[in-house]
Amino acid sequence: MTIELALVGCGGMGLRHTHGIAEAKRAFGSLRLAAVCDQHEEAAAHIASEAERLMGHRPAVYTDLSEMLDRERNLDALDIVTDTRMHHAFAVEALEAGVNVITEKPLGITLNACWKALDAAEKSGRVLAVAENYRRDPMNRLAKALIDSGAIGTPNYLLYIAVSGGAALLHNTGWRALKSRAGSGILERGVHFADLILYFMGNVETVFAATDIFQRVRTRRMISENLIPFYGHRVEDEFAGQEEVEIDAEDTAMGVLTFESGAIGQLTMSDASHGYNVNVSSIHGNQGTLLLPPSRSGTGPAIRFEGREDPVVGDELLALAPDWEMDDISARLWPGERRIASYDMSFEEIDRKILAVELQDFAEAIENDRPPEVDGTLGMKALALAFAVLESGQAGRPVTMDEVLSGEVSAYQDGMVGAASG
Repeated sequence: MTIELALVGCGGMGLRHTHGIAEAKRAFGSLRLAAVCDQHEEAAAHIASEAERLMGHRPAVYTDLSEMLDRERNLDALDIVTDTRMHHAFAVEALEAGVNVITEKPLGITLNACWKALDAAEKSGRVLAVAENYRRDPMNRLAKALIDSGAIGTPNYLLYIAVSGGAALLHNTGWRALKSRAGSGILERGVHFADLILYFMGNVETVFAATDIFQRVRTRRMISENLIPFYGHRVEDEFAGQEEVEIDAEDTAMGVLTFESGAIGQLTMSDASHGYNVNVSSIHGNQGTLLLPPSRSGTGPAIRFEGREDPVVGDELLALAPDWEMDDISARLWPGERRIASYDMSFEEIDRKILAVELQDFAEAIENDRPPEVDGTLGMKALALAFAVLESGQAGRPVTMDEVLSGEVSAYQDGMVGAASG
C-alpha cells in the first residue's frame, strides 16, 4: 500500500520532514509526497524542488490548506509541520475531511486545543499521531530496555537539566519569541524532554516549579550548526529584518516532579545561560545510575555502579538488556546488527532516519488499522507535563497532572491571547 501524503508547513522542520519522507520511501516504499503547502509560495516551491531531487517527482504546490484538501482527492494523510498555533486547527480540518494526520509536537497550542484534535480523531475514525522523534533514537530505546530489565534496580529519582542558549533566539525563528504562538522554549524543547521522561519513568502525579524570563532581548542568529542547512530558505513572518527581538515567554524553569511509581525528579530548562552550558540526564536506581544518551548523537547510554571505576558500556551494557534489539522499522534504517550500543552517523543522517521511523510507524498504523506509537493522547500528556511546569510557576504552588489535564488549572494557557481559537 502506498500512502498518498501531503505536507503543510515548508520551513526548516518541513525540509527536515521531506528528508525523512525520502528516507522512509527509500527503505519501505510506503509514502508518496503528493503535495506541499505553505502560505509563502516560495517556501513551498523550495520544498517541492527538494522533494523532486530526493524522490524523483515534484509534488503539487499550494498556499492554502483547504484548497489542497479539496483538490487532492486521493490524499490518505497529512503531515503538519507549521508553527504550533496551527497544529490542532489543521489537524481538525484534515480529520474532518477523512484524512489521517501526523503533526509535529506539540499537538496543540493549549490542552483545550488538544482536546479538539482528539475529539475530531475519534469522530472521524482516522489516525492521529504526534511526531515525537527523540524516543525513536535506538539509544533511547536501549536506555528504556535497560530500565525495564532492572539493570539499575528500582528507579528512585531522575535528573533532567538542559541549560544553554545565552542571548540567541531559539532556531532564529521569530514566532518562537511569542507566548501567543507557544514560542516558549519550555514548551518547544520541554515537550521533547517531557515525552522522554514519561517514556522512561511513567506517569507524573505532581509538579512544583519556578519560572521566569531572564533574557528578554534576543539576538537573531542560529546557534546550532547542525540545523543551519535546513533553515536558510524559510520565510520569516515575525520580526522580519530585525536583528534583535523581545521575547514575552518564560525562558527558564526549575521544577520538581513526583511520579506515580513513588520516584521523584528534577526538570530544569533554560535557554538564558551565558557562557556555560549544563546538560545532565540521569536516572538513579537502588542498584546503579543510568546515564541517558544525548539524543540524535549516536552516543550510547552508560551505567555506573558503586565500587566500579569505569562505566558499563558496549557489549557489557547489552548483556544487561539481553532481550533488547531494534524494532523492525529501525533495523531497516540502521543496517547491520540489531543489537547496538552506539552508532556513528552525521546529524543529517540521524535526523532523517529518526523522522523516517516515526513516519513509517504512522504509515503502518494507517495500513494495519492500529494506533501509532505516539497517539494524540500520549502527545497531549507530554504537553500537559510541559504546561504543568508553566502553570505551577505562574500559580506559585504545586499542581497535579489531573488538574492540568482537566483544565482546572489553566491560567497560563488562558493568558495566551487567542491561542485556543480555531
